[in-house]
Amino acid sequence: MTRSLTADELVDATTEELATYLRSGAINTRALAESLDYEGLDIDDWARLKRIHFCLSEDVHEFIAKLPERVRRIKTENQRQHVNTQGEVRGSINWSGTLRTWADTGYADRSRFVCDTPYTEYDIAENRVLKRLLWHIHRTVTTDLRGVKYDWRRQYWTGNQIDRFDRLYKHNVHLNRIAAGQQITVTDQDLTAARRSRLDLYTDAYELLDRYQRLQADRFDPDITKLLTETLIIPASEPTLFELFCIFRILRYLNDETTGVQLHPIAGETTALAQLETDDRRIEVYHDQNGAIDFHETLNPEIVPEHSTFRRYQDALVDYTDALRGLTGAEKDPVLYRGRPDIVIEIYDTSSSNDELVAVLIGEVKYSSRAQTFRQGLEELATYRRFAHYDGYIVDNPNVPITSLLITNGYSTDGIADDITHLNGGDLRTADVAVLRSFATNLLTSTPTIGS
Repeated sequence: MTRSLTADELVDATTEELATYLRSGAINTRALAESLDYEGLDIDDWARLKRIHFCLSEDVHEFIAKLPERVRRIKTENQRQHVNTQGEVRGSINWSGTLRTWADTGYADRSRFVCDTPYTEYDIAENRVLKRLLWHIHRTVTTDLRGVKYDWRRQYWTGNQIDRFDRLYKHNVHLNRIAAGQQITVTDQDLTAARRSRLDLYTDAYELLDRYQRLQADRFDPDITKLLTETLIIPASEPTLFELFCIFRILRYLNDETTGVQLHPIAGETTALAQLETDDRRIEVYHDQNGAIDFHETLNPEIVPEHSTFRRYQDALVDYTDALRGLTGAEKDPVLYRGRPDIVIEIYDTSSSNDELVAVLIGEVKYSSRAQTFRQGLEELATYRRFAHYDGYIVDNPNVPITSLLITNGYSTDGIADDITHLNGGDLRTADVAVLRSFATNLLTSTPTIGS
């Protein structure tokens, strides 16, 4: 019996693949943000998602936990400012300034003094770095995370921790004497001063702010990919992770097993998760959450089916939409069918001026080893194949071959089917999967041999 991937194995495998593609810059991060399934968050903004990952990291958590004690020893500079006084002395008298003031008034008023008054300066380089960092963290945990009621958020930030940090940030007498975080512009000189500080408060603040800036700039250095993958995986659902893992492994075979193909950074506003190119081919990879393909067929009440069963089904759909409209006011057309494949890979011939679609892969992924789930996926995939060639959903030309893959997590099959190939997720972890190696080799021809 084929062994299923465990949750821990899935996390490790997906982390490894994700780190590779993030560092290469070959993954569309906008599409990735939509694909990651977080409970309680409706986020398709990659920059915002990265801020959340940053605040979920253990280093940030430890920094905020130590902040109440550390901020008591915040660094300041003693300065003196010239103050004109009337009838009083504040600090030491600046006699040269005072004598000039008396001379300007003809020595008529000797109760006026110029004093060198001491004051404590908080607006120094190290504190600007600190306050800017704290502003990034504060706006994220109070705006993006506080309202999330799911267990994964409490694992990182409990309600009490958020409230304590909120009070400290808003009301601490030392932090309040530093400029507002959103108004601070941190310079390279500020960062250097914090990096060279003898206080851990500032060296740690420098490291975190530097990491945050590189993260937002999509500089996927090893520590950045480590941060992302450590926090990226935990809140996501295992079925979504399994889908991404399958996509990444197929990408690896496409990239490694096909001569001349290379992953290319995504440009423009495409919803493709990844794109590969050769001299005369372009391969676009879509995931369910961001794919443009959506099979959607509405009912035409004027067409009456001949078969009595189909007529009853049509009547039931009309009754449903009428009842929905009456009870809720919602206007909704009767829908005969709606579905979307988990994976779609489109191969275009770019050798001519008009890119021509020459092959398509449709994939359905089921994170299950149950026979019932396997049969459900098989039925869905068979339906997708029929719709793909119909009415221009994917393929206008009926001669364009469609490859169909059903991937499950541990379900075993012994036979073969003419139109659909079944794979197991566990098989994708091995170094050589013959069916995928052959699939990758044949994808760049107009007549793939697998499932076509």
